Amino acid sequence: MCKLVMPLSLLMVFFFCSAFKLKLDSDSHKFTKEYQTSSGVVSFDHEAHAMGRAKDCNSCHSALKTFGGEVSELLAHNYCKTCHEANDGPTECNGCHGQNKVVLK
Repeated sequence: MCKLVMPLSLLMVFFFCSAFKLKLDSDSHKFTKEYQTSSGVVSFDHEAHAMGRAKDCNSCHSALKTFGGEVSELLAHNYCKTCHEANDGPTECNGCHGQNKVVLK
């Protein structure tokens, strides 16, 4: 009986840790950020982009690192806008800036 306690305990710990990590991972992409710019607020829905718009997480996050680790005009106008052009996203100024909030489908 004692020989089974340790493996079963480890199995239970592994199961609960895995389930907890999956829950954290599944919720980690669900947020919206607003960036104040000189041309108005840009509202970025991370979940809308993460769920099927980007090829994978690294495609955007590596660009973010390349452009200094912060969302900036340089990143948005060079990387994001290029992706929007290729994938029918908004490319006009008011598509991302100002009072017009973009709803991605």
